[in-house]
Amino acid sequence: MLGQYKIIRKLAAGATGELYLADDPQKGQVAIKTLQLVRQYPKQVDRESATKRILQAARALAQLEHPNLVQIYDAQAADDALYIVMEYLPGRNLSYYIAKEQLSLDEVFGVTIKAARGLAYAHQHGVIHRDVKPANIVYNRSSGAVTVTDFGLSILTGSAKRKTKMFAGTPYYMAPEQISGNQVDARADIYALGATLFQLITGGVPFEASSLEELIRKIEKDSPPDVLAVRPNLASAGVCLRAIMDNVLQKQPQDRYQSCEEFLEDLIPCSDVILNTLQ
Repeated sequence: MLGQYKIIRKLAAGATGELYLADDPQKGQVAIKTLQLVRQYPKQVDRESATKRILQAARALAQLEHPNLVQIYDAQAADDALYIVMEYLPGRNLSYYIAKEQLSLDEVFGVTIKAARGLAYAHQHGVIHRDVKPANIVYNRSSGAVTVTDFGLSILTGSAKRKTKMFAGTPYYMAPEQISGNQVDARADIYALGATLFQLITGGVPFEASSLEELIRKIEKDSPPDVLAVRPNLASAGVCLRAIMDNVLQKQPQDRYQSCEEFLEDLIPCSDVILNTLQ
């Protein structure tokens, strides 16, 4: 038991915590994510800061309801650990599909569009994800449901307008300003969603390297591969896709889409053109 929640089984385990399936007397099955902050923040002052930030973000998210965002029910801190209670999501994250079951182009565009809608709603309400990646987007192939999850690194917009030395996020999907520890806003999420779309289409991330230092240099300095060179079968209809990827992966935030809505204004008609042409 964890308070009112009866633990059923462990769903997953990672370097910073575990995910459990649990039963709630009122809501039925829920998922509980535990974050062992002492592993990531050995210093007490850092743990206290992280706890405050994550609880603030979780409670802000609990006020949001959108079909493409995980619903947060409760968030608590105890004994240097955080417990975030959320809806249980049937389905698999996109990392599974990238590795095991390739998605069709129709699915790729549909998943990306729905994820962008969820992020747009979060951004409108002042919440930035900061760790958008395939592992944090769940897709239920049976129902078509797409849910952006794992807002553990989220920050509220009001606290994002500062530099931070905290290296938070997953490097392969991080925007240049984020990986450099500079000011982060919603445009970093847009970059990360673009990097995710690139991988869904091509099977590889925009930048690969043998060391973290080399990866950081590439993200900050190098141009990403041409998506149509990697997927030449899309060349006849995918000029618009090249333009989208060039925009969304720009080094400077001001040169990128300024909102998920702008991104969707280009992505939706482009996906229609590509899918109609290839049918």
